[in-house]
Amino acid sequence: MRFSRKKKSEKNFISKSMIGLGYGLVKTNELILNKDFGITPQDAMDALSIWIGREIMKEMLDQKIVKVTYDDEKLINSLLNLVNVAEELDVNVIDDTVGIIVQKCLICPKRIGGYDLGTYTACPVGGFISGALSYARGIEPTIVKNNLQTGQICHINVSLHR
Repeated sequence: MRFSRKKKSEKNFISKSMIGLGYGLVKTNELILNKDFGITPQDAMDALSIWIGREIMKEMLDQKIVKVTYDDEKLINSLLNLVNVAEELDVNVIDDTVGIIVQKCLICPKRIGGYDLGTYTACPVGGFISGALSYARGIEPTIVKNNLQTGQICHINVSLHR
């Protein structure tokens, strides 16, 4: 079987996600592969999803979907409207902390994907938002441990170090 396809250049968000994932693997490989560090799947997901968020934000800025002059709430809202991670989501930005409440998540590997993660979590939302905002603000991302309380409703607190 043979076929051809032409890509629509304005739809680069999945491509940017994969670029961010690849770059994140390279940038964080010592951390992720270091068993002595005590890294969990959530720590690894936080570290990698930062780079995915940065690439998505870079594309959003390139396509003029957002501007760096937008406040954090407007950037996050635009990001989450574009990349549909949940049917219901509340975001509260206070100073350098982003509080996220995720209901009816669409990307949870445990609840939606049906994978048995045991007691672990692997949610990309906190790292994704942190990476996107750090890119828009022109600062180096800081790999943070997200405070994630999981269940049918997940509560994520992300500290944005500026």
